[in-house]
Amino acid sequence: MGNSNQPLRVAVLAGGYSGEAEVSRRSAAMVMNHMDRSRFAPVLVHIDHDGWWVERSSDGQRVPWDMADNTYETGDGNRAGFDVAFVMVHGTPGEDGLLQAHLQLTGLPHTTANARAMATTFHKGWTTALLRDAGVQVAPSVECLPRDQWGDAELKEVVARLGLPCFVKPNESGSSIGVSKVKHMESLWPAIEKARATGSSTVLVEGLLRGREFTCGVIPDGHGGLQALPVTEILTDNEFFDYAAKYEGQSREVTPADLDDESTKRMQETAVFVYRKLHMQGMARVDMMMESGKAPHVIEVNAVPGFSEQSIIPQQAAVAGLDKTALISRILDDALSQRGA
Repeated sequence: MGNSNQPLRVAVLAGGYSGEAEVSRRSAAMVMNHMDRSRFAPVLVHIDHDGWWVERSSDGQRVPWDMADNTYETGDGNRAGFDVAFVMVHGTPGEDGLLQAHLQLTGLPHTTANARAMATTFHKGWTTALLRDAGVQVAPSVECLPRDQWGDAELKEVVARLGLPCFVKPNESGSSIGVSKVKHMESLWPAIEKARATGSSTVLVEGLLRGREFTCGVIPDGHGGLQALPVTEILTDNEFFDYAAKYEGQSREVTPADLDDESTKRMQETAVFVYRKLHMQGMARVDMMMESGKAPHVIEVNAVPGFSEQSIIPQQAAVAGLDKTALISRILDDALSQRGA
């Protein structure tokens, strides 16, 4: 809908139906604040339980988004559409493929992977199985069944197999919501129930990995390839890198991480391999645990990673010499080029 003389219209999608909606709005605010206005005209689009609606910049009015053709009423009797969507919805429907399916069906290019890839990476168990089959090191894990199919014998078998402490995670949730570190047998089932309370249909129990925690972003390189960003080490006094550590300042991120060149290269290569294996697009972040001298173990893949002013990928990009505006432009250019725009 844009042309050579007018900025391309960008729908910045924010919100969602999960506990990550507030994080999503912070990420979207960063995109709105730093987008290159000489090339792009961003419009904030909210997705919530009341529906999809546009925050109209001309008068601040909240107007409905028409899902049939991805347009909205501009206030002067006309309707406006978009050239591309910048997806900043964490959790459902932005990371589980539902949003991508709609955008694909209606022909709107977007900054994330296709619906199938997003659905796969949103499910921790599926992701772990795929990566394990591909030879990537991952934590040992067991997928839980509902209580009526599990008794004390099954719980004891899990502990015997994985050991304690272990981690209990919703298969379909992000931002460490619903995650517990279990140290005692009697705490295992309550932790599983807590994970289920997030709305996730299934729950994963993972064995504890000991070592240092790192994360590495992968972005388009601007020339049709990929760029692994500098590696970040996650340091926190919390039991693990939980929601408070991620979003309430209870962690410290060191970029670039204090690592030798070989370890840095191994983690960057692992991140790019995982990105390609899972058919990611745009930006993604791969979280890893590494003991000295051993291969990195992948513990999480973030297909719509946090993108606020303080988030890790903007930190990593800055160390690589890429400011927020240039990073956003690169992601949008990649979305447009991948879809023949």
